[in-house]
Amino acid sequence: MRVFATAMVLCLLCCACQKAPAPPPPKPAQEAQQDDQYRRELEEIRKNIKGDLRIKLKRDGKGESYSWEITGKDPHEVLKANDVLARKLGR
Repeated sequence: MRVFATAMVLCLLCCACQKAPAPPPPKPAQEAQQDDQYRRELEEIRKNIKGDLRIKLKRDGKGESYSWEITGKDPHEVLKANDVLARKLGR
């Protein structure tokens, strides 16, 4: 019985001493810097475009290409915004 109790205590001590899982690694500085750059560019584009437009900018998983959705009341402003985005984002 003593052996069983000792084995249980040792098992409990071993379980309690295990390390907690490591936190996920932080984003690399380069990726964080790119995110800031994308936000600044999008804000600049929005400032240059007049009217009531909504722009949803999406980039692929690799961060190399973009797609977007533009909605608004004036079709000429929507087309103008599309041209500006295409020039700025290299399409």
